[in-house]
Amino acid sequence: NTLFAKVLELLRERDAEDIKVFGGGIIPEGDIPSLKAQGVAEIFTPGAPTGQVVEWVRSHVGSVAA
Repeated sequence: NTLFAKVLELLRERDAEDIKVFGGGIIPEGDIPSLKAQGVAEIFTPGAPTGQVVEWVRSHVGSVAA
């Protein structure tokens, strides 16, 4: 909660809220709704297939980058 919140705060301060923030790892299931409410676009928990992450990036970030 601390690290994502700081990243989101810094992006807001720099008018860069169009940057998608996503992450993963060992994050308690109970923290995920709060993180998403704060502005984290997606959370991938341990065991998420790499292909799932890549597909998410392509569908949510790829078209912006192109």
